[in-house]
Amino acid sequence: MKMVIARDYADLSRTAADIVLGEMLHDRRVNMALTAGASPAGTYEIVTERLRGNPGAFSDVHFYTFDEVPLAGRERGLTLSALYEHLYGPGGVPEANIHPLTVADHASVARELHGNGGLDLMLIGLGADGHFCGNMPYATRFDQETYTYELKDSYPWYEDALRLLPDPTEVPSHVVTMGAAMLAKVRRLVLIVSGAAKADALAGMLEREISTDFPATILRTHPNLVVVADREAASRLG
Repeated sequence: MKMVIARDYADLSRTAADIVLGEMLHDRRVNMALTAGASPAGTYEIVTERLRGNPGAFSDVHFYTFDEVPLAGRERGLTLSALYEHLYGPGGVPEANIHPLTVADHASVARELHGNGGLDLMLIGLGADGHFCGNMPYATRFDQETYTYELKDSYPWYEDALRLLPDPTEVPSHVVTMGAAMLAKVRRLVLIVSGAAKADALAGMLEREISTDFPATILRTHPNLVVVADREAASRLG
């Protein structure tokens, strides 16, 4: 594992963007899965500027969605909608290069991905409760490449999840996600962590016993994990 401590969020964003753009410039098909959410917003501002400026240089880059929360009556789920808003749309990514993960056909998406060489890079964030992608505490399967699970109100994070929905009254029945077995095959796994609110989670990821109660603990077993954290997020590390 390689740890990079950035000065601040802007420095973190530049570092993450350099990693993502460097991977995109291979002279072959490149497959990557990039996180939604607030953490990568600064990274995507840099990446989309480069995509718009020289689209031909990135025509062989394909994007796979690593988790999804379906939204009632909408073609795009929560994750895909955010990626279109912050990356695919502003960056002018061709539709043919975007590969959504869905509840109905997640296994076939995984097979198609492996048939095209597997994931070269995955950029993920870290939840304060120790989740990554859609691998949530008490719902995670470490043994699956992709899987779905029922969204139950008994989960301790359920109410927080509802606040992420555009309409909290329209609650999806299931979540779909890539699991730890898929992440183990990614050639380069990049975790970005920003802000003091994530300091305990980052320390827990590195120090706690590996458990589905705190799913991110499995990340430190990856043979090519790069953690990019700003100073606030890294404040609890020894």
